[in-house]
Amino acid sequence: MESKSLLIPVFLLGWMSLTAATASPLESALLDAVQAAHFEQVIDFGAGNESHPVKTRLNQAAPRVAHPPNVNVAVIQLDPQGRMVDRAYVLLSRDYPKGLIVPLEADRGAGSVRFLRWNIERSDGGTFGADGARLSTKGWEDGPALTAQEDLLSGRPSAPYRFMAPYPASLFKSLIAFHLMRMVDAGKITLDRQYEYAVSGAAPERRRVRDWIEPMITVSDNHATSAMLKLLHDFKEIEALNRQFRDWNLGTLQIESTNPLDGRGWRTDRITMTAYDAVRLFWLIDGGAGVLWRGADGRPVSADVLSDSSRFFLKQLLLDQGFNDVLSTANFPGAPHVAPGIPHGVPERWINPTNGHVYLEGTDFGVDVRESNRRAEVTFAHKTGLTFNYASDAGIVRSLPGQRYRHYVIALIANLGHRYADEVFALRKTFPAFDAVSPLAYTQRIPGLGRAVDEALCKLSAARINP
Repeated sequence: MESKSLLIPVFLLGWMSLTAATASPLESALLDAVQAAHFEQVIDFGAGNESHPVKTRLNQAAPRVAHPPNVNVAVIQLDPQGRMVDRAYVLLSRDYPKGLIVPLEADRGAGSVRFLRWNIERSDGGTFGADGARLSTKGWEDGPALTAQEDLLSGRPSAPYRFMAPYPASLFKSLIAFHLMRMVDAGKITLDRQYEYAVSGAAPERRRVRDWIEPMITVSDNHATSAMLKLLHDFKEIEALNRQFRDWNLGTLQIESTNPLDGRGWRTDRITMTAYDAVRLFWLIDGGAGVLWRGADGRPVSADVLSDSSRFFLKQLLLDQGFNDVLSTANFPGAPHVAPGIPHGVPERWINPTNGHVYLEGTDFGVDVRESNRRAEVTFAHKTGLTFNYASDAGIVRSLPGQRYRHYVIALIANLGHRYADEVFALRKTFPAFDAVSPLAYTQRIPGLGRAVDEALCKLSAARINP
């Protein structure tokens, strides 16, 4: 889709995008939802990472975030056959503090955006020690100046828009699972093949491939992820994965610079995803009818990139997701300071039948979810990611029988991990993420956005069915 907004001078881009006259109903609704979330009001407990989080703030309230965070969220509205009805992609950052509706092309997607690799030093304004003391200073676009080495995709130095893409956290595990299923379809491996993960300093471990993939997706197991990355390295499939996504015009979906000896070494500037490419990948997983878009060589990209059996296996893993947080709060509905998100239920496998609590990886989520499960309106086949600095979620939403119709794919990737929280926690001396019960580990503005998008899709779908 072409837009006159492509001609807007760079200095105006912070507040202008597609006009009301050119934006589609879904684009307008998504921008409204992002603006209503008011992500600029989250509080920031301080720069750091998992190895040295800021655990205390002595005698001072955690301040609001210094700048609007980098958030990118995309949605594709689908009909019952999985055909696109509408799509939308919105960016939020200090460059676009009021949000930007990205003009989208049928095949290249967000071709008007110069995507930059994540640089947390630019985001934080420098580097900091374990005690929070500033060690160095770095600017958002200078000190030093941006260079081509920071470009995620080549050939876009003069693109009218730019966006530094946050690390996708554990959402990138969906790329690994997808490519492994492609390898199964190609006859390179089988799900029942035994794979031995042997790394220095640890006893070798043998499992079937399916038994590595399952925890990688359902409980986001990092050990299993490293094993499957090493398998990809062993089979010389890492570049094949990256090349295939580039060929499909999904060039921001890349896994680079991991260690071939152990599958580790996940770098936040080399494992990359953006929301619109992620949402198109999940559209492929969902299995839409016909040609979905065309690749870089003009060849059609369609759902037959996966066999029916591989699609079923992968979607079942996504439906069995244990960490039902980020865009939803299904694991702890109704807990204090928790906002409702996408209204889906928790898989029974994670629910204690005695008290209804979700138990996951040794954590008791502390809330009886059985009544909430009975009120579920949709299924959500998704993968989440949540770390100290980053939050992500992407998946396929389908209405349950008897509920208001909606069928869509959604993805959110943001630098809004659990160092950021809501204003109610500003005087806390420890992160909500460190609580033993009901682990509220991120700003509830994110699930609030998920619920707002879901409500918008209900209305837009109803208008289409009953014009």
